[in-house]
Amino acid sequence: MFGHQLISASRIGRKYSITTASDVIKQKFSFSESSHCIRDLLSSDVSSKVVINGWIDKKPKKVGKSLIFGTLRDTKGDVIQLVDSDSFLKAANVEDVVQIEGQLNIRKAANEETDVPQFEIKLLKVNTLNKSGKKPSQLSVFKNQGNFPPEFRYLQLRLPKYQAFLKKRHEIASRVREHLNGFNFTEIETPILFKSTPEGAREFLVPSRNKQNQKPAFYALPQSPQQYKQLLMASGVERYYQLARCFRDEDLRSDRQPEFTQIDLEMAFANGSQVMQIIESTITKTWNTMSSSGNLHTLTRSNEIVPVTQSHPVTKITYREAMTQYGIDKPDLRFPSIKIVDMSEFKAFGIENNGFPIFEIIVLRNAFRTSEDYKENWSFLSDEHQYKFRSPIVVPIDSEEMEQLWFEKFMSIANFENPTLMNRFLNLKQGDIICGATREPSGALFENPTPLGRLRQLVTQSKRGSELYQQTENAVAVWVIDFPLFSPAEYEPSLGSKKPDYPHYNAEVYSSTHHPFTMVQLQDLHKLQSNPSACLGQHYDFVINGVELGGGSTRIHDPVLQNFIFKSILKIQEPEKLFGHLLTAFESGTPPHAGFAIGFDRMCAMLCGTNNIRDVIAFPKSISGCDLLVGSPSNVPKEILEEYNLEFADDSQK
Repeated sequence: MFGHQLISASRIGRKYSITTASDVIKQKFSFSESSHCIRDLLSSDVSSKVVINGWIDKKPKKVGKSLIFGTLRDTKGDVIQLVDSDSFLKAANVEDVVQIEGQLNIRKAANEETDVPQFEIKLLKVNTLNKSGKKPSQLSVFKNQGNFPPEFRYLQLRLPKYQAFLKKRHEIASRVREHLNGFNFTEIETPILFKSTPEGAREFLVPSRNKQNQKPAFYALPQSPQQYKQLLMASGVERYYQLARCFRDEDLRSDRQPEFTQIDLEMAFANGSQVMQIIESTITKTWNTMSSSGNLHTLTRSNEIVPVTQSHPVTKITYREAMTQYGIDKPDLRFPSIKIVDMSEFKAFGIENNGFPIFEIIVLRNAFRTSEDYKENWSFLSDEHQYKFRSPIVVPIDSEEMEQLWFEKFMSIANFENPTLMNRFLNLKQGDIICGATREPSGALFENPTPLGRLRQLVTQSKRGSELYQQTENAVAVWVIDFPLFSPAEYEPSLGSKKPDYPHYNAEVYSSTHHPFTMVQLQDLHKLQSNPSACLGQHYDFVINGVELGGGSTRIHDPVLQNFIFKSILKIQEPEKLFGHLLTAFESGTPPHAGFAIGFDRMCAMLCGTNNIRDVIAFPKSISGCDLLVGSPSNVPKEILEEYNLEFADDSQK
């Protein structure tokens, strides 16, 4: 105890002699090098002497005059009961680090309920290697909940669940590496300190002490190793990969972090089909070995969910199919019965906005029994706050009259020429819900998700939606291909506090749908000059359970074409200054190449059966991008900033 008092007292400025506490300190560094783990005990002889390292898991309980029961948690997260008749645990605290020696005994023999005996250890010696303070005991309610405050992340990571997550993450990485090594890939690290270039998301800038043209010079942390890996292709590397750290200063969600890991790869003398084959093989093999939900499945063209095999590879659907059938480019296909229906063939058209002429519907069959049931489980579908723009109209079929006259609820947004034919086709019944909204024409569909795409997402993510419409517990994968190469730039109209009902586009300004290095589909090459928004790109996304697990593309390796896209379409100022390294490399004999990046954190989360990537990252950032454990980001003294050619902005003088 004195060693702990020494440290506590030193924090408030008192001085103690190290010599006085030397015996206590020495004890903390003196322990047996040979130890067991609790799982080893299954093969140990009863009454044998064992040594185990670990933590006091629960506050020891005195059950008699000279008898104390305790619980030890070892380094693998397993626990065992301790029997103490010599008061070794009398002053023990929760989370004390100990090495115990004891005699192994059977606490409960194997029986019909369990074929494994339960052991206990009669303590012969306890060596306290580090005494815990009061904080772990004060946080015991969080321990029981399995979710500590973020500033005590190290305590949360001690829990068996998180230990298992971290070990599984390691195993997944090892298997991916093994698989890619088998395809003759070379693992190569690329720099973290990069330069600022327009690739999509906002960058993190790193100040340096250097200047350029008498102005402060900055590094940028890479959003991905995209340009470096293309330079590796120019360097004669045939097949590259790395588990790359990437950085994006963007709004965070449960599946996003400002710094994250991706499995990044690139192949020279290869096209997208070859990359897709290797990615599908890598993900499927890893999934079938490591997933907590069984083998990877896909949805066939005949709407059947089947395991992914050589005879049933992962289905490919086009961006247009994804958007028109599911309203989003990352559909969750565990719910194959929930599809969007375009009502144009029944002469039903949108009338509210000329740019959104398609009227479409989703029908949720047998969704509710009573009006109370509907309000409790489905009213959230009409909540406008769930949608970026307009919300769909949601109509419960709660009477025989509504089975025929449902369309009257949609007449503010659509015109109907043949209701009788529509009713015959839909065959609505009481208990169904029909949801409708308008969207853009199929050939120029850039709103993503559409209102019904977002509604479908809400249904699939809800408890009642899963109960009624999810057809499998297995993960279901799909390739999405044929994306638009460019998208018109969105802008926000001045509407005061009112939310716009529709996206507004600047038809003269384009952005890359994915990134500016993606190759156009060859049949659309001639459209680049006349109609860029009509061009499809050689891009491909791998989607599992409504999550974009990763994406890739065939890259541009022709310097003239790449420069044309920079200058003439994306209107990038001084592309030679920003991307001259790439353009010069392309002019020096860079081979054709294609690649892919898998979101490794997302993949690990899904394989571990959790919806939050923070669970599988050792030290994640908060929703605001802060590390509350170490206190980053933090302020820097003024004199340090001056070394980096920076100065404080004085808010008081504004």
